Amino acid sequence: MIRNITVYLDNQQQEFYESIRCGFIVAEDDQGAETFHTDLLDNSEYHGVQELIDDIVGIFQIRRHQILVAA
Repeated sequence: MIRNITVYLDNQQQEFYESIRCGFIVAEDDQGAETFHTDLLDNSEYHGVQELIDDIVGIFQIRRHQILVAA
């Protein structure tokens, strides 16, 4: 079972874009084992962090408070 997820934003995106993209996701389970996900969102662009979190909640079926977004 997944304990928490850290989302790392794509820092290669141009600054003048008003959207964000997910770079990769790290999921940690109850035993502390981490799995890396680099292609779950296929470079989708989001207007805000909340939309990105909504997609991740749907994919992993976890609660919002279990997600940390790191820039």
